[in-house]
Amino acid sequence: MPVLDDANTSAISIYDTRSGRERPFSPAHPGRVGIYVCGVTPYAPPHVGHARPLVIWDVIRTHLERRGYLVTLVQNFTDVDDKLIERAARDGVAVSDLAARHSAQYLALMERLLVRPPDIMPRATEHVPDIIELVSRLLEGEHAYTSHGDVYFQVASAPDYGLLPRRDAEAMKVGARLDPNPDKRDPRDFALWKRQVPGEPSWPSPFGGGRPGWHVECSAMAHRYLGTEIDLHGGGLDLVFPHHENERVQSEAGYGVRPHVGFWVHNGLVTTDGTKMSKSLENGADLASLLDRFGGPVVRGFLLSAHYRSPLEFSIEALSEHARAYERIKRLYLATRDAAPPARDLPGEAGQRVMTFPDQLLRALDRDFNTARAFAELFEMVRAANALISGASSLPSRDRENARGFARRNLAVADAALGLFVRTEGEERSAVPEEVEALVEARRLARRRHDFAEADRLREQIVAYGYQVEDTPDGSVARPLGGPRG
Repeated sequence: MPVLDDANTSAISIYDTRSGRERPFSPAHPGRVGIYVCGVTPYAPPHVGHARPLVIWDVIRTHLERRGYLVTLVQNFTDVDDKLIERAARDGVAVSDLAARHSAQYLALMERLLVRPPDIMPRATEHVPDIIELVSRLLEGEHAYTSHGDVYFQVASAPDYGLLPRRDAEAMKVGARLDPNPDKRDPRDFALWKRQVPGEPSWPSPFGGGRPGWHVECSAMAHRYLGTEIDLHGGGLDLVFPHHENERVQSEAGYGVRPHVGFWVHNGLVTTDGTKMSKSLENGADLASLLDRFGGPVVRGFLLSAHYRSPLEFSIEALSEHARAYERIKRLYLATRDAAPPARDLPGEAGQRVMTFPDQLLRALDRDFNTARAFAELFEMVRAANALISGASSLPSRDRENARGFARRNLAVADAALGLFVRTEGEERSAVPEEVEALVEARRLARRRHDFAEADRLREQIVAYGYQVEDTPDGSVARPLGGPRG
């Protein structure tokens, strides 16, 4: 994607959980960024809490691209896991069928949230050989041991265990004793491979039949697609420990690179009445119902309205308030969509705010992807633009028209950065070659069949024609690379 303004990649700073501070961003390989984001365990319908990391990482990827990077975003499905097995047994269905059904729901809701699909969406069950290879490495390096058919990571072999959550090793050992397991040498040790149990999915391995542990799945998949040095590794704050800490130590021990992640990036959780929204607590607001009621742009904007590292308290009242704010954006769009490009500077403080909006928006995103600040700048710009173009304005008509042109440009910039999709239903799109339209239709059919490998291949062909494919509430559409979103 072409850079909106002069590339200034050194301006980006990101908060890193590992170091506990915001640092200037520099990728392992100049000009390229590899991102791994932990996805869902698809054992129940997605709730609004699952949507927050989706939209956050969509904005992060887009902003890095705008600043000139070539980005590869990988987000997995954990399609074999204790919770999946338990729910499938309760419902009397196959684990694979349960995972496939809820994975398809997740992908459909992703489209409604106006989120570009990740470049790669691996499933754990498709990468068992990669997982076995990593477990074998850890055994050979004496970082792991077998016990009655299970394989455990030996935490004592990682002297800095507890680095991400900043927990004292002895304190974690005491906590782990609350759930003793005689098969472990150390209560902190965690499963890399679980021995075969009748009725559960299993695969053959050098250590016996069984299935992967949760943590090792992500390490193997991240390495498979991004190598030993990952620039950004993301997920919810609840994954810092044990999942990401266990992932960190086993990856560094198995692949021999320290640190293997440049920046650990964790988003705050969606809460309801101050409590984490989760499937296990059954306090999640159904995402599909919210999208039916409010629409993708409103739900998406609400999820971006707080800084990604802050918690986000969910309520219908808060979402309704954001819907009213979104209407102000939409009204300005409708008032300016036919405006000519701006041709001259605008006078006064309001004029300065309108003219400088793109720089202010991108500066907010440069500073740890601060979408809350970006939305504040957007609403201030909307207020200033309305004041300039209203009938009560004392500006000459040519200045009011110029303000309309700036407002139209600004909304296109905000749309590209945040994914507002302010285009109204029925508006004409620019002509797209028949060959590209045919590829878009073929991709849509492939996604409907859940043939995501074929869909990814078709997407690459669309890009080769100089177009990007975007999935909107109105369907999949092709637009010139670098063009505005919506």
